[in-house]
Amino acid sequence: MKHVVFVTWKAGNAPAFEAAKRLGHHVTLIRSQMMEQAQNIDFGSSPYARFVDEVHVLKDATDLDALRARVRAVHDARPVDGFVATVDALVVPVARIAEELGIPFTDAVAAETAKQKDRCRDVLAAAGVDSTRHTVVDGFEGAAAFAAATGYPVVVKPARGSGSEGAHVVASERELAEVLARAGAGVYAAGILVEEYLEGRFLSAEIGLAHGRFLRLAVSERSTWHRHEALETGTTIPAGVGAEDHDRVMSFAEAVVGALGLRLGIFHVEIMLGDDGTPRLIEVNPRLMGSCLPNLFRLAGGGDIFELLVRVHLGERIEPAPSTFTRYATVRWFGAADTQPKPEHVPDLGWAAARYGDALHSLTVRFPDGDTLLPCRGNLGNFGEVQVVHPDRVTSIRIAEDIVAGMADRLGFEVTR
Repeated sequence: MKHVVFVTWKAGNAPAFEAAKRLGHHVTLIRSQMMEQAQNIDFGSSPYARFVDEVHVLKDATDLDALRARVRAVHDARPVDGFVATVDALVVPVARIAEELGIPFTDAVAAETAKQKDRCRDVLAAAGVDSTRHTVVDGFEGAAAFAAATGYPVVVKPARGSGSEGAHVVASERELAEVLARAGAGVYAAGILVEEYLEGRFLSAEIGLAHGRFLRLAVSERSTWHRHEALETGTTIPAGVGAEDHDRVMSFAEAVVGALGLRLGIFHVEIMLGDDGTPRLIEVNPRLMGSCLPNLFRLAGGGDIFELLVRVHLGERIEPAPSTFTRYATVRWFGAADTQPKPEHVPDLGWAAARYGDALHSLTVRFPDGDTLLPCRGNLGNFGEVQVVHPDRVTSIRIAEDIVAGMADRLGFEVTR
């Protein structure tokens, strides 16, 4: 039995508790009250709570000093063998504490570099891995100067951020001015990153790294909303790409992770594959793919990625083997396209199962608090999710999109799709 410590949780990654317990380990969870409130999740009602042996609660786990003190107390009572952190805001703090304690984890400097998007691009350019033009500015004038030199459209996003919040594809100087004028005070606190616009197929590589050996897990394909291209609306695992493109994407992802020096973990690398077959980096996340994507991986036949995650972070030697998928698993997320009064109740969802049968894995709609649905322009604005599994890729995607369209009809307003 080893001691694995999870630092915070979300509904989508809670199955990792069961995986660790199934492997025979002692499971400790450090919770964060502020994060749970923001995500509207309740640990006590989670079916996976019973797999946790020991629970510690912090008001805010991103408070490095508070987290360090709690982790040290946990480690003193029962030595920690490995950490698991799957939430963006916690990877770097956990990495720093793990290094202080001498416990193997993702490299702290590399994780920090990955999260600071301009620094990440600078490192990759110096290594000859990726040369996407970019700059960090503090206002409209600097952004406009870059766009004038590069040509529109350009991508504007926070230099440090996640969940597509604050990300925009802008097609003109006027639109650039409007985007920056509307931005909230804290959205671009770390700087405004302006990048050249990349064209091609939006994909992601899910790869592991343990004992210096890469684990090629999956290439996924992503969808975006035509009215706001920076908003991701879904994923299909595995992607419909040929063997050569699959190898190009995986080789590029390995080069990215290697150049950054991430050292250990399972990583989510978002990539634009050009029409000429050249991969370009969108962003690299020094943690496991988020939301329901680990479940999609399992539904598609890839196996239990949470068990693999625990084994990697406990330092096991794992033989690289290609994932063998037997189905295509698709998720589509949706929110309000424009401001809408919140419906009094959730429409009946039974129609989808009656129409699509076993192909429909799940359909959930959960409205946020308040009387109004705000326009969805980032991952946190979604209120609905549909997961579909089918042996045929095109059919899997079509059914998911048909269900979202059906939900829009029943809601009586347009949704992101």
